[in-house]
Amino acid sequence: MVPIAPNGPQGAGKHDAYAALPEVYDLEHAAFAEDIPLYLNFAEAIGDPILELGCGTGRVLAPLAAAGFRVTGLDVSRPMLDGAAAMLAAEGLDAQVRLHAGSMDRCDEAPGGPFGVVLAPLNALMHETTLAGQRAILEACCRALDPRGQLILDLLNPSPENLRALEQGMVHEGSWTLASGERIDKFGSRRVRPAEQLIETELWYDRIALDGTLRRTRTGFGMRYLHRAEVELLLELCGFREWEIYGGYELEPYDDGSERLIVTADPTPSRR
Repeated sequence: MVPIAPNGPQGAGKHDAYAALPEVYDLEHAAFAEDIPLYLNFAEAIGDPILELGCGTGRVLAPLAAAGFRVTGLDVSRPMLDGAAAMLAAEGLDAQVRLHAGSMDRCDEAPGGPFGVVLAPLNALMHETTLAGQRAILEACCRALDPRGQLILDLLNPSPENLRALEQGMVHEGSWTLASGERIDKFGSRRVRPAEQLIETELWYDRIALDGTLRRTRTGFGMRYLHRAEVELLLELCGFREWEIYGGYELEPYDDGSERLIVTADPTPSRR
C-alpha cells in the first residue's frame, strides 16, 4: 500500500466535499481520459518528478506512474487518498507514487520536489473560492517547481455560453450500476454568481439497494472561475513567465467557443 504523508495543520479546516463519496467519484470520472495524453506528452518533454494537485483517487496519477514517471499526488481528502493508495497498490505502481494529504496553497511542502511538472487538472484551482487563495496556490506552485519546470492548469473557459449552460435547475446527471447490482443516481443544481465569479454546486447521490431501499448523500461546494486576463496577471504576480493559453487538450487555439482554458507557464528563476 502506498503510504500517505500526514497532513498536519495544512489540511485543517478544509472542506472535503467528497469525504463520503470516493467510490461514486471513481464511477463518474474513471472513464474520462481526454487529458491524459497532454500530461504524458509534457512529462516526456520536461521530465519528472511530477506533482498533481487535487489528485483524488488517482485517475491521472496511475497512467503517469505506469509510464515510468515519479509522481506525487496531493489532496485534502483522506478518503480519496485512501482510494488512490488501494488502486495504485493493486496495479503494482506503489514504487512510482507518493501521496500527500494537504492543501494546495502549501503544495511546495509536498515530498518529492522540486518538480519538473506541476499539474492542476479538471478545475482543481477553481476549488479555491477566493482570489487571494488562488494567488497563494500559484505562488506555492512556483516555489514547488524546478527552474526548468512547467505548470499546467486545466480550467473551465467562463464564456457566457458555458456559464449559462450550467444553470439548468435540478438535473439528473448520471446513473451507474455497482458490481453488487445497486444503482446510484446523481442529481445536481448549479448557480452562477458573476459578481463573485462563483459557481455554487449542490449534488445529491441516491443509492438504491436491491430491495428498493434508497439512501441519499448530499454534498456541495463552490468554485471560482477565472478569465484569461486574470489568469495571465496572476501568473505574472506569482513569478511565472512565458505562459501559453490554449482552448483544449489538443492545444488548439483559445477562442470564444473554447470549452477549456488550458495554461502552461514557466517559473521565473529569479523569483524562486
